[in-house]
Amino acid sequence: MSDSARTDPAKPERSDGPPPVPVSPRLLTWWFGLMAAGGVGFGVYADERPFGGGALAHPLVVFLACAVAGLLTLRFLHARSLLKLISARCLAAGIVIGIACFFIGRWFGVNLIHMP
Repeated sequence: MSDSARTDPAKPERSDGPPPVPVSPRLLTWWFGLMAAGGVGFGVYADERPFGGGALAHPLVVFLACAVAGLLTLRFLHARSLLKLISARCLAAGIVIGIACFFIGRWFGVNLIHMP
């Protein structure tokens, strides 16, 4: 293989639009932190079913609906596509962190809060 056939992987050739905007580390910190704190907070009170007994009133569903509302607010405040603010991989990682922290909070709520 000749050296002229290779392209520089650090500079991909994209002529279809502006270069991608780098993701703010502060925004990712808030995203992961709020998903973790919200997951634990909703999980602690999940056993009490504070929103009712229906399937849509389950605390995990309400927590994910609050996360979606927050992401939509972020999208409209910045007036850009959400995937330009936070990558799809980081969005998925935040959701997984939130669900895992929900179950950790539920364990705390069931086992530790009601101890004598």
